[in-house]
Amino acid sequence: MSASFDPSARRRAAVHPVTLLVVAALIVLPWVEPDKFALHILSLIAIASIAAMGLQVLLGYSGQLSIGQAAFYGIGAYTSALLTARLGVPFPLALIGAGAAAAVASLLMVPITRLTGAYLAVATLGFSIIVFLFIQNEEWLTGGSYGFIGIPRAELFGYALRDPMWSYYLNVGVATIVYFTFARIEGSRFGRAINAIRQDADAARASGIRVTLLKSECFVIAAFVAGLAGSLYAHEVRYLAPNDFTFWKSIEILIMVVIGGVGSLAGAILGAAVVVGLPEYLRAIGDYRMLVFGAILIATMLFGEGGLAALFATLGRRVSALAMRSAPKLPPGNEAAR
Repeated sequence: MSASFDPSARRRAAVHPVTLLVVAALIVLPWVEPDKFALHILSLIAIASIAAMGLQVLLGYSGQLSIGQAAFYGIGAYTSALLTARLGVPFPLALIGAGAAAAVASLLMVPITRLTGAYLAVATLGFSIIVFLFIQNEEWLTGGSYGFIGIPRAELFGYALRDPMWSYYLNVGVATIVYFTFARIEGSRFGRAINAIRQDADAARASGIRVTLLKSECFVIAAFVAGLAGSLYAHEVRYLAPNDFTFWKSIEILIMVVIGGVGSLAGAILGAAVVVGLPEYLRAIGDYRMLVFGAILIATMLFGEGGLAALFATLGRRVSALAMRSAPKLPPGNEAAR
């Protein structure tokens, strides 16, 4: 029996050359720029991009506006801190446990998946506030306003990642796995189904798609990924405070997705780089850095709804077109024979 050929499957399986170049650059980067502070900032960007890619599943893929991702981010961070610092659980298990705890907590939000638009956003905001108040008031478990200290470094194969370069590789490695996993989901049957829900939920339901179930699955996936990001953050900074997981953290993740490009995984990474990295490198201008940062965000949004991902894609197409126009054309007699 001959196997059928599916061109769309072949395209989904192919990896874009630019993606391979970016991955190669990220591997080489610590050897080119070994500065510890720079590697720490890059690690924070990688962690933020994981949380932003999780929100892309909700907002970009299924069209669900959530401003409660900070709750799952915090649940993952404190779960990993508690498992490693107080129970002595190895970091790899704590990482998975953090994602699982956030995913289980997201099941509490299944009833609100029937809501849409601003109603859904307000409901997720309420959940985020509840988690924040729990973290702040339950001092016996989270340390409360004093914070959670004594979080150990991430440890793999019995080796503590004390060098920022190895911590950077850990965070970027997890971000890379999340990126390629979501890239596969985007072109899968599940991805097409949730995209249909985003375009028209009623039409998707009439087509036999189980809308509520798929929306709930998107919440679980996004929460699990946010929990992973929270775990990595806890072991990167090694100190947690309730103010790290307020409503504004959810807004920050949302800004990453919007300015990077809703529905674009690469856009989520670009947005994280801008929101997390840019303010740090604007510290040289002192108190004016946030003013300049805000102006840059506004200017970015003026480029269109596609965000930075669409902007770079447009620039790439224009550069390719100019290169093709400027390339010398061979005389008709010198054309290669087919």
